[in-house]
Amino acid sequence: MKVGLVFGGRSVEHRVSIDSARTVARGLRDAGHAVVPLLIAQDGSWRAPEVGVAVLAGEPSPGGEGDGAPGRSLEILLDAAVDAAFPIVHGTWGEDGTLQGLFEVLDLPYVGAGVTASAVAMDKHLTKAVLERAAIPVVEWATVDARDGFEPDAVLPGAAGPFFVKPTVGGSSVGVEKVDTRSELPAAVERCFAFDDRVLIERGVAGRELECSVLGYRKLEAARLGEIVPGNEFYDYADKYIEDTAGLLVPAELDRELEDRLRRTAVDAFAAIGGHGMARVDFLVEGDERIFVNEINTLPGFPSISTYPKLWEASGVPIDRLVDRLLEVALARHCDRHRLDAGIKDFLASLDS
Repeated sequence: MKVGLVFGGRSVEHRVSIDSARTVARGLRDAGHAVVPLLIAQDGSWRAPEVGVAVLAGEPSPGGEGDGAPGRSLEILLDAAVDAAFPIVHGTWGEDGTLQGLFEVLDLPYVGAGVTASAVAMDKHLTKAVLERAAIPVVEWATVDARDGFEPDAVLPGAAGPFFVKPTVGGSSVGVEKVDTRSELPAAVERCFAFDDRVLIERGVAGRELECSVLGYRKLEAARLGEIVPGNEFYDYADKYIEDTAGLLVPAELDRELEDRLRRTAVDAFAAIGGHGMARVDFLVEGDERIFVNEINTLPGFPSISTYPKLWEASGVPIDRLVDRLLEVALARHCDRHRLDAGIKDFLASLDS
């Protein structure tokens, strides 16, 4: 199959996306697919495949010197004439439903969650609201909007701290801060407004950080669990991608009952947002058994340090088989979209006749 590997992007996770694309490209080639690297430069312009080849080989990613006209970008995508797209663009304008919407309009099969699930998972406020409605446990939280006043004493009144302050939209822990006292919240929230107009405040949970990889379409499956051992005070952006100080235990040391419960909850959480394809569901475990879904990442990282492919490898699914299965899901969903669209049109035609 001729697969368009779409990577890079405008977000702050541009560099992470390039690292992910190198791993995915190797997996696709090992699985026998032809890879067409389609780089989205930092100014948002799409670049010709030869530029993507050079960046994957280690050349610097271009900045804003290209032709940023939307028509030219669309022409590059269409000229690639790929059978399916494998987007690995992390963050905004990539995993938030916008890129998925483009593929839907072009009727191009693509790997990963659809428009709605991608948008919901990217917004931490919406994710928590949907999960709460589905009776899936989440950490106590509150949202602060830049348009409203902020009264620290009114936020999570039963919690004494520490607190985590996060941009509502974003990934890779960019902009996330941990503060120990309520008096530190206003300054942390103000700094967070530099990343997003809405900010999430969560009660800090002292416990284990566990991650679960989910895969599938009509039937979702969960891999073995992995445990993050932060090298810094918490698992932040530097710890993930710069300092390389975090540890990952694969598989995590868990008793069977707890592991089974976490895997079931990971599947339930992904299903609750309407997900299919792939996701990494992040958990916090407080005490011996109290679990919370922390986040759902519908386009998890694929660098060599990343959890998603490692957990599937530990579950008996190597990277070449993993990307193959993701493409199988993409094609199956694309066929179903056509079938449903045909059903609607047949129904309307029957009314006319």
